Amino acid sequence: MPPVRNNLASAPTTTAILQDDYVFVRQGNSVKRITLENFENSMNAGDAELLREVAWGVQCKQHTQSSPQWTAVGNQTMKAEFLSTIGRFLLTNNGKAAKLSVVNSGVFADGTTLNEALGHVMFISPRKLYYRVIEDAQTGIPTIWWSMLPIGGHHFRENMCFGAYKGSISGSALVSRSGVAPAGSRTINSFWSAAQVNGKNFGLIDYEAQKFMIMLNLMQFANPNCQANIGYGVGGSVGKDLWGAAASLLTGATKSLGDACGKIDISLVNGSNVGENCSRVSLFGIEDAWNWQWEMVQGIYYGCTGQGHAGTEVFLYEGNRMPSAAELAGTPAGDFRQIARNTGDGYVREMILGEYFDIIPSVVGGGSDSYWCDYFYQNKASGQLGLWGGAAPDGPGAGLGCAGSGGAWSLSGASIGSRLAYYGPIEFVSGAELVAAA
Repeated sequence: MPPVRNNLASAPTTTAILQDDYVFVRQGNSVKRITLENFENSMNAGDAELLREVAWGVQCKQHTQSSPQWTAVGNQTMKAEFLSTIGRFLLTNNGKAAKLSVVNSGVFADGTTLNEALGHVMFISPRKLYYRVIEDAQTGIPTIWWSMLPIGGHHFRENMCFGAYKGSISGSALVSRSGVAPAGSRTINSFWSAAQVNGKNFGLIDYEAQKFMIMLNLMQFANPNCQANIGYGVGGSVGKDLWGAAASLLTGATKSLGDACGKIDISLVNGSNVGENCSRVSLFGIEDAWNWQWEMVQGIYYGCTGQGHAGTEVFLYEGNRMPSAAELAGTPAGDFRQIARNTGDGYVREMILGEYFDIIPSVVGGGSDSYWCDYFYQNKASGQLGLWGGAAPDGPGAGLGCAGSGGAWSLSGASIGSRLAYYGPIEFVSGAELVAAA
């Protein structure tokens, strides 16, 4: 590669640049460089009219009302365009992905017969999603805005990719496939190692993906209560001990729903416990993200007094990796953010939110049908592991916002699993091309 010219005046002209190319600006008395993407973000950050034209959002009224029915704002046509791009794909271990039918996850979108053994059934969001939180100066109500264009704030990684189904074990690898029992009784380190069997770009679902799912539910329904919006999930609407029956269920019950938000009602009986309003649920093709089996999440761990922390810390670290023992007793190596959690159990009344839209409870005291409608569990003496979704016995307390911070990093159990994720580059192909290359 030739050296970058120092004399900008003599540099050749160009008619196009990419988002990660640089432009030079004068800032005060200094000349600095900035990527085109960040330049667009900076230019658009203060334009309220632009937000209404190119973005869509939801007013998060957690401070002002107990009803979870919030208000959608902005460009709903652009929202529909974005949502039409997401859904289920088959992803191979070398990063090739082919779209499945939007109405039937048993075949590829081009009609080619699906063979799940060629890879993993994953939820993928191919477009980069930008988000920005703006708090109204008078009411204090934060609005979360989303766009496919830079609007200031932050963005999720391009090609957000994680299992459409709960993770199961095939040989020694963690996979995402239908018709199998989800794995359990493993530590998070064991799950991550099993994910890595597929290749170095594989890991577990992370905190950012959990946040992404909550945002998908909000942008579609303007209501944080996913159980009321879609369905209660396997554990139903009443907290009963249904795990003995729930443990025998298999993944893939929502294949016929394709990429839709919806439910399939089921009957679940465990001895004298008869489930009420039990169902298998799908959020844009993400199956059973709540009220069946807790899911371990990477990218996050909690401080605890047993490790010498204050017990209020939440560490959000970067990278597809597991933290070391030294990190768990201190702070993450590399880039990380630190926020504070609530240290009381209860139904979530308020989340931290803020500029990163952090989905960590800050205030409890809500209910199963008020505020965030989901339960928060904690133990500041030993809890470090990040769990989401709730298990079948949690009933109405489960949901996308149901979080657990009460388990030690070494925790394992049959009702605790995880979900495969992929963090590498993706090449999109047709179903026919993917099958032919196998």
